[in-house]
Amino acid sequence: MQTRQVATVLVVGGAGLVSFAVVHFLTHEINTVPTAHIVTNLVVAGGAGVGLVYVGYWLSEQSFSPSRNRRIFAWTALGAVSLLSVFVVAQPLVQEAVTPEEFLHIVQVSIGMGSLFGATIGAFEARALTRAEEATRAESRLASMEDERDRWNELTTVLRHYVNNSVTVINFALDELQRSVNEGAVRRDADGVRDDIDTIEDRVKTIETVAEHVDQLGPANGTAGISPVADLCAVIERASQSTALDVAVSVATFEEGPDVLAGDSIEKDVALLLEALASVTEGDGRIDCECERKNGHLVVRFTATPATLPPDVEAALFEPVTRHSGLKLYLAERSIDAYADLRLVSTDDRTVTFAVDFESVPE
Repeated sequence: MQTRQVATVLVVGGAGLVSFAVVHFLTHEINTVPTAHIVTNLVVAGGAGVGLVYVGYWLSEQSFSPSRNRRIFAWTALGAVSLLSVFVVAQPLVQEAVTPEEFLHIVQVSIGMGSLFGATIGAFEARALTRAEEATRAESRLASMEDERDRWNELTTVLRHYVNNSVTVINFALDELQRSVNEGAVRRDADGVRDDIDTIEDRVKTIETVAEHVDQLGPANGTAGISPVADLCAVIERASQSTALDVAVSVATFEEGPDVLAGDSIEKDVALLLEALASVTEGDGRIDCECERKNGHLVVRFTATPATLPPDVEAALFEPVTRHSGLKLYLAERSIDAYADLRLVSTDDRTVTFAVDFESVPE
């Protein structure tokens, strides 16, 4: 039901009430009732019809949902029936005998005024609810735009600090190497040359890390498909084998449990989390992965020992504060956040433990 249809019904109904009032009073009371009384009755009975016409005209310029339009009709009917019931019950209490003309006049006034009150309440309610919905949508859109702006700022920050700066460092190291091989240049010691090469290699790896996971930044973040994963331990095993780690990784077997919801990038995300943990683990350390059920979720714990989380990384957790563990933890959290919850559990006794809470697939 469209709003214009509601408006048409109210306009026709209002015009009908006005016409009936004029015809009734001119044909039945013009010769028996004083003119002032006739005018008063016309104003009372016909005024309701004029009010309905105005409400209908106002509604013709609006556009409400079908449910709102049905509520306007419901309010109109409720007002008419309620006021008519009041007059029918109350009239005998104040007047013993009622002529047919008087009863018809009572019915007309009660239906007209009740319909006018009901239609007015319904129309204002529809407008108020519609404006509230529009305000909610506007606030949601504003929040979405602010989030989009923040994500663009994140992307810009990462590109500026970890790509542009890395390129600058690489260019400087290359210039140093070029000067070392130029004729007539003072030869540098082997350690200095090796430092330049190591610097270039390290910065190239940083750029590779950003390039591989840059799709997790910016406004498109979180749009990857989310689907059930049956064997989470197997996914972790593949992730540990897909990346070159300097520490051992063990994945505890887990009895068959419920499927969990995870993004398409879960294997890549777990591999990045393992790389971040490996970067804070000593050379002879290890990373243990264990799964457990907790409060309807599947919790995977990644424990690195012996390991120490850098103070600046712990102070600004999941922020791109360093090029190694900090950047990788930041990128991993941004991607995992679309389907699970990555959190730091503890950093005690040379042990660093992170946990990922996966939501089970509803049965």
